[in-house]
Amino acid sequence: MLADVRLGFRVLVKNPGATAIAVLALALGIGANAMMFVSLRGLVLRPLPYPRLDEIVTVWGTAGKTSSQRDAVSPADFLDWRGQAHSFRELAAYRGWEVNLTGVADPERLQGCAVSPGFFHVLGMHPQIGRTFSKSEAEPGNDAVAVLSYGFWKSHFAGASDVASRRIFLDGRSFAIIGVMPEDFDFPLATDVWAPLAFTPSERADRASRTLQVLGRLAPGVSLAQARAEMTGLAARGDRQYPDTNSGRSTAVLRILELTNQVTDRFVMVLMAAASFVLLLACANVANIHLARSAGRMKETAIRAALGGTRWRIARQLLVESLLVSLAGGVMAMILLGWTDAWRAQIPQEVYRWVAGMRSLRVDGGMLLYIAAVAILTGLLCGAASALHASSPIGLNDRLKQGGRSSVSGRHGLRKFLVGAEVALAMVLLAGAGLMVQTFRRMAQTDPGYDPSHLLTMRVALQSTARPGPSEWRSFYEGLRERIEAQPGVVAAAIEGDSAGTTEFTIEGRPQTERSASVPWVRTVSPGYFRAMGIPVRQGRAIDLRDGPDAPGVILLSESVARRYWNRPGEVALGGRVRTGGPQAAPLTVIGIAGDLKDWFRNEPLPLAYVSFRQQPNRSAQVLARTHGDPIAAAGMARAEVRALDPNQPVYDLRSMEQRVADQMSGVRLAAQYMAGFAAFALILAATGTYGVVSYMVSQRMQEMGVRMALGADPAQVLRMVVGQSLRLCAAGLAVGLAAAYWLMRAMSSAVYGVVVLDWTVFAGFTLLLAAAAALAGYIPARRAAAMDPHLALRCE
Repeated sequence: MLADVRLGFRVLVKNPGATAIAVLALALGIGANAMMFVSLRGLVLRPLPYPRLDEIVTVWGTAGKTSSQRDAVSPADFLDWRGQAHSFRELAAYRGWEVNLTGVADPERLQGCAVSPGFFHVLGMHPQIGRTFSKSEAEPGNDAVAVLSYGFWKSHFAGASDVASRRIFLDGRSFAIIGVMPEDFDFPLATDVWAPLAFTPSERADRASRTLQVLGRLAPGVSLAQARAEMTGLAARGDRQYPDTNSGRSTAVLRILELTNQVTDRFVMVLMAAASFVLLLACANVANIHLARSAGRMKETAIRAALGGTRWRIARQLLVESLLVSLAGGVMAMILLGWTDAWRAQIPQEVYRWVAGMRSLRVDGGMLLYIAAVAILTGLLCGAASALHASSPIGLNDRLKQGGRSSVSGRHGLRKFLVGAEVALAMVLLAGAGLMVQTFRRMAQTDPGYDPSHLLTMRVALQSTARPGPSEWRSFYEGLRERIEAQPGVVAAAIEGDSAGTTEFTIEGRPQTERSASVPWVRTVSPGYFRAMGIPVRQGRAIDLRDGPDAPGVILLSESVARRYWNRPGEVALGGRVRTGGPQAAPLTVIGIAGDLKDWFRNEPLPLAYVSFRQQPNRSAQVLARTHGDPIAAAGMARAEVRALDPNQPVYDLRSMEQRVADQMSGVRLAAQYMAGFAAFALILAATGTYGVVSYMVSQRMQEMGVRMALGADPAQVLRMVVGQSLRLCAAGLAVGLAAAYWLMRAMSSAVYGVVVLDWTVFAGFTLLLAAAAALAGYIPARRAAAMDPHLALRCE
């Protein structure tokens, strides 16, 4: 074997050009496959690093008998389930808890989470430092303890080992730090700090306020179906016992992985398939190179066979040469994959925070073993064809009889098949890339319904201890809006509050049965909002200073909402009265119809309604400022105005609206870029593969062409013959590729319905492009054949 390696190395060095092309092709193919496998492993196969992940489930309430409309859970229902369910080792609840970090030089907004004591046990994770919460700490008055995330511990405490003896101030309240979670623990995503979920006596009896998310770990031997059956029974019992709050409600039990990266994983799967096609295409190209190289060594293999070389010995030598090429490609792929910092730099930090598994995208020992395995398999696959042909007993006898020349019809057939496979794979990749690029372009060109340019955005959340009620919230934000709008260079400023949490949308004067299960999203907005956002008001007027706390309640509707609810002949939404809460809620008068905002992902109008921030203020809000110039240049001013009103008030998520939109679209943009790169590589490989086969076939037919031209054939006829042969060579590949591309595009369209849309112009355009590439690949050797001197061709024979 060592002798085979030495001989193989010498043979490869003697053909540096072909060897370099083969190594580079495999390096790019293996590298693309490995890069996508990193994403597949991190985002799809194991996005959450918790032990026995298949045992962890999420438990939801539902408004009906199906699980299509998942809902949060009330504290009283959770406590009932925890005490009565036997299908789980433990049930745990958690609730989002955004807090301000104070008592430091630069106040910050933290992503917190209030969790029941069994939360960390359900996920099977233990703290790196200290401990987690005890049952006694889940009681009001004993809950001033906190567990930190690894990232927060590193960034704010410099990884101090004595952190468990320190304290932090959250929303003005002192918390004792009792533990730090390990680096790979991140649940819910982007959480900085966890605190105990302590229910007050009134909360323990509350079945109407559904604010909790519930996790559970299945008990040993309990299946998912059994857990679902038990929870359905418990929900039915609750329906009978508490009809006022639980009537018609059921439960849904889902594995935690079913709710993770539901759209991201589909794009990753498409990219993984594309990378696999690239690798197969590279294999076909390199196999053709090996076949061409073995064709030039027919005399050598014939002599080795005549001297007693066995079929296995000859085949083994060629396989060793192929393995050397593929292993060199694997090493280069490892080097290319080592430059992942540049690749990861394209991913916004916000995506790292909110997409499960992004932090685990790394090249480790397991990935190196994967690359080595793929390189070995690739080497065997690429060398199999040439090894089988070179060691064929019929081929060897034929070579000896003909003095080293043999019939190459079988070799031509295999090489034609490989070129057809390359063209088919290239067609699939080109169509997929065209569709992805077109999808991203459509998303980028979608009119969002507002003007994102020159718009600064930032978020502020007031401390409940400093400003406990709506009047204080209103006063702070109104003052902030006026101060920012008075600054030079600011065109308009506005406040947009968090959603009002509407669960009903009832039109006054209509029967209760006309309520819709899907209600508009209600935004609370200040005067100047529509001007700052650049949203047109189609009818009526915008919310302004007249709509204060003592004025009658008002509401604006988006056009799609107005069309949906006032769809009878002669009906007009303007002037209508609606309720966005229960029957006791005060009616709101429709004073205007605003233009629709579009969902950039699906290009659909968002069902929105707008109420006055001055009438329904929020503690947490987004501040908007439209500027004459670069909005980021006004960021320091906006932060300073907040600090002028309250030096302990943090400002967070400060970005331009254009940057916010770009970050949201980054995943689709990156997928489109990768697909375009794969497609370009595929087109090059398909063209070079076709060129190599046509060139080889032309060189084998030099005598025939010399005879044709000596007998009077026109050079143009020879040119047409060779180009036609090249096109025929690719025709079967194009047909198979079109069918496969259509099937793949249908799969992509159904997997991400409404996002990826079939477009026949993509298929037609890339079919013509591949045909043109095949014609060009045949034209170059055809020109050479048509320009040759027939006397020289015949003399060589």
